[in-house]
Amino acid sequence: MNLIQRTGKSNSNELEHELSVHEIELQMQNAELLEIQEKLNTALLEYSELFELSPVGYFILDKNGIIEKVNVRASIQLGIDKEQLINKPFSTFLHTERDQDNFYRHMNIAVEEGTLGRMECEIKKKDGAVFFAFIKSKVIKDEKLRFKHLLSMVTDITKLKEHEHQIEIQLAKTEELSIMKSRFIGMASHEFRTPLTSMLSSTTLIGQYAKLGETGKMERYLTRIKSSIKNLVVILDEFLSIEKLESENVEIQRANFDLPGLCEDMMEEVSATKKKGQQIHHSHTGNNEIKEDRKIIQHILLNLLSNACKYSAEEKEIKLLTTVTDYDITITVEDQGIGIPEAEQANIFARFFRAGNTGNIQGTGLGLNIVKRYVELLDGNIEFVCKQNEGTTFRIQLPLKQSLPV
Repeated sequence: MNLIQRTGKSNSNELEHELSVHEIELQMQNAELLEIQEKLNTALLEYSELFELSPVGYFILDKNGIIEKVNVRASIQLGIDKEQLINKPFSTFLHTERDQDNFYRHMNIAVEEGTLGRMECEIKKKDGAVFFAFIKSKVIKDEKLRFKHLLSMVTDITKLKEHEHQIEIQLAKTEELSIMKSRFIGMASHEFRTPLTSMLSSTTLIGQYAKLGETGKMERYLTRIKSSIKNLVVILDEFLSIEKLESENVEIQRANFDLPGLCEDMMEEVSATKKKGQQIHHSHTGNNEIKEDRKIIQHILLNLLSNACKYSAEEKEIKLLTTVTDYDITITVEDQGIGIPEAEQANIFARFFRAGNTGNIQGTGLGLNIVKRYVELLDGNIEFVCKQNEGTTFRIQLPLKQSLPV
């Protein structure tokens, strides 16, 4: 073999070896690329699942706010199939024009400034239902950092809003109760002064008449003391009642009791507050025994009868009528008192309301408000007929509850 032949064979072997090395390298690179591709596919599948199964509604929009893609949660939120949402303007699902304007403003800021935008709005579903939504929007850019999509993430915050509303209501009630207590304390301190002054002067006079042995005059001032004490008790009862009602701390405890018997007890209870010659006449029709909350009925009767005595003149008659049928219980209290001016009657059950014609007659303005709320707690209703200087009639109807077995 000559030199040329040996040299050619050597070059051929080297080339073959070099090609073999390159082939191995290509196989290794191809295997590496396949591995990378598999990882990319796995990652893409994971992100796709995260996108689809997210608890947040994802809306991918173009620059004009047209929907290009949504996930399952977005479809559920609107109650519309995913395919039917594509190419629809997102703004059409916003509840009000104001929400729509706010969203376009929100979208433009996110696109122009590239920042994460946030807003709250109301969104309407296919069935017409509306829910509160919190929207966060972020611009998605391509490899050249140009706008590609706007990703708007929608979270249903209806329950959160309802919770916030309940907190606001409770705060308002707390503030109202605080104002009411301050007002009541100021009013009560004034109302306490009169009966306390009367009691003090009466005890002084009793002491003087005791030395003189004038028992008739002593009895008169003892009656005045009893009446003053009764007024103080009424004020305290009203304060405790309104506090229980405002704190929703009243428990209904129904039991069998004798209604005419309770009426007689209440008539005796208010006897110390009756004016000279005032008479309370009670008439009852139907079964005597009822099943109801005795304490609440007692409070209602005591308040209405006390008012009837307080706002009626001497020698006037007061009627208490009670009726029990197969369906309801009716309590009527009728007086011949000063009544309430027609222009003010709409406020009769308002808290702290006192008619302009009450003059110097003592009162907190809470009694009828408490009565009405107690009646409503018993699922009943209260009505009144009133004419100034002729009298007032209150009529309460309560549904009859089945009596407890004896």
